[in-house]
Amino acid sequence: MNFSMARKFAFRNLKANRVLEVPFILSSGLMFILFNIMASLYNNEYVQTRHSSLAMIIGFGIVLTGLFTFIFGVYTTNFLLKRRNKEFALYGVLGLEKRHIRKIISIEFFILFAIVGAMAIVGGYVFGQLTFLILNRLLKDVAGGVMDYPFDFMAMGVTLLLLFAMYVFTVLRSSFRIYLSTPVQLLGKHHSGEGEPKSRFMLMMPGLAALIGGYYIALTTKGILSSLFLFFGAAILVIIATYLLYVSLSVFMLKLQKKRESYYTPTKFLKISGLLHRMKSNAVSLASISILSAGVIVALSVTSTIYSTIENTASNTVPRQYQIESPEHIDQSNYKAVTKELNDTVRSTVDDSSKITNDFSMLKMMAPVVRVNDEFKMYSAKTSGLPNFLLAYDLEGYNARTNSNIQLSDDELLLCVNQNNMADMKNLTIGNRTFKVKNIENIVPSNFAVEVYCVVVKDLDTMEYLSKTLQSAANVKSATYENSPITAAVSWDAKGVSEKSYSDVVKNIADPNDYDVSVRAENLKLVYGLNGGFLFLGIVIGLIFLTGTILITYYKQISEGYEDRSKYQTMKKVGLSDKLIKKTSASQIVWMFFAPLAVAAIHCMVASKIVYQLLGLFAVKNFMEYGKFFFIVLAIFFIIYFVIFKITSRAYYKIVQG
Repeated sequence: MNFSMARKFAFRNLKANRVLEVPFILSSGLMFILFNIMASLYNNEYVQTRHSSLAMIIGFGIVLTGLFTFIFGVYTTNFLLKRRNKEFALYGVLGLEKRHIRKIISIEFFILFAIVGAMAIVGGYVFGQLTFLILNRLLKDVAGGVMDYPFDFMAMGVTLLLLFAMYVFTVLRSSFRIYLSTPVQLLGKHHSGEGEPKSRFMLMMPGLAALIGGYYIALTTKGILSSLFLFFGAAILVIIATYLLYVSLSVFMLKLQKKRESYYTPTKFLKISGLLHRMKSNAVSLASISILSAGVIVALSVTSTIYSTIENTASNTVPRQYQIESPEHIDQSNYKAVTKELNDTVRSTVDDSSKITNDFSMLKMMAPVVRVNDEFKMYSAKTSGLPNFLLAYDLEGYNARTNSNIQLSDDELLLCVNQNNMADMKNLTIGNRTFKVKNIENIVPSNFAVEVYCVVVKDLDTMEYLSKTLQSAANVKSATYENSPITAAVSWDAKGVSEKSYSDVVKNIADPNDYDVSVRAENLKLVYGLNGGFLFLGIVIGLIFLTGTILITYYKQISEGYEDRSKYQTMKKVGLSDKLIKKTSASQIVWMFFAPLAVAAIHCMVASKIVYQLLGLFAVKNFMEYGKFFFIVLAIFFIIYFVIFKITSRAYYKIVQG
């Protein structure tokens, strides 16, 4: 067979199988557009200067997008080839050699991948400009324009390289498959989904064990660091369990239904028998849809929550517009002089002291501790496990910060925590002193990504006692310890000044004294840069998973349509009414379609506890901050999922009745 004849076969096949290949082009094109956009953003000079971590976040997105693009590409090409086994078998019967079939397939996929490549390059640049503007809006950066997003030849090269790798893999895989199969075997593969599935107890028990293990970790893990270490382990267990239980438990439950007397009614009989046959060929697809749906819901709800708390994060980290902190260690002999020097420095930044408002001085100490029941002990190199941290402030500074007038006795302190599950003490023992605890609203700075206990003590004397009792390691290798340092800071607002120029003045005056300077506006910009990047990544991941969900769902419905067409005709021939056939078919489709959504929702609700604790890394302190977005995303996803159901069901009935 020459190239011209093979090309004609290829074009004819593409036209005949467009119901399968158009969704492949659209879905693969979207995935490669996303990949091209991510690669362009990663290499964009303007984006690289927005935030030091933004390029790393986008780089992670490139890897994730490339990985899932390849996985979904393998899935779809496998489906395309499986649906055409009968066609390839007929080619063999008609006398075409295997090398001729391989040539036809190579041309077909070359045309398909060429179209996808064109979509990726053109669409990547056109939609990339829009994405660039959206990213800048998420970062609260209005300076970036379309001119800052030039065409990126390196991104184009990487995208085409990934596309070529997928094409080569697909052609080699299909060639190997055809080479090892005879026409009779190919016909057999076409009917491989038929027959009632077996009960697989050997898979069901490990599946239940994995599910219980994953759920147990998600529901019982406490603490940010513990959640960070265990979350991915729990997720892997649940993913494994989902696949195993769809293959085994679903079949087991359906076979139990066959033992009930009601099974022998026409509707029940047809519905359960049909579901059993469907589960044999679709269990893995249903499990994949459940996992991808859960991925969409978690990714979007988490990143939306992170983005919504940015303003609170910035104000909690820097309580006023400006703050300077002295590196000098404070004690009774120098604290008045140090705080006076700080206040004088603040006053020197303006020509009129009335421009300084809401100012206050505050003493601070921090030390690693070990909590044993209601007692804090010093953390040492010999202590096993990870430490907690104790942050201490003085009462006078706290009252000035919060405009309060709280009074404390020598044996009292105020306590707050950055994780709600830690606030369970009525008394606190440190060294040989026991303090009565009064809980207050959390003031732990949001940039702490670990569990922190914060106490407000009566005065500097009490703070020095904590410093001596809870010493910090001065040299980890030699295990020498010193009193935990106490420092002083001044925070204030400024009115009647230019924000940018005044920030420069504060920095210039503070630099000679080696003061640590914090400016809320700059901190807010950094937080928007980081959390805006996470939201952008969450949207990209959500689009990837949603595309995969739609893709698998569509091909599952198409596959079932072709498999059910002959069964539909058989049921009509044996005398079953169209009404009964449609009723039972509809009930099977609804069950098969919405079961994955129900499983995904359950997975997400169980995971909400450990996910919420992980959000402590981003200063999310209230569960309802996450819960609100979780239910919003779940509702929106349900609507999208229902639309997919209606569209794919229409395609299914068209094939069955065609």
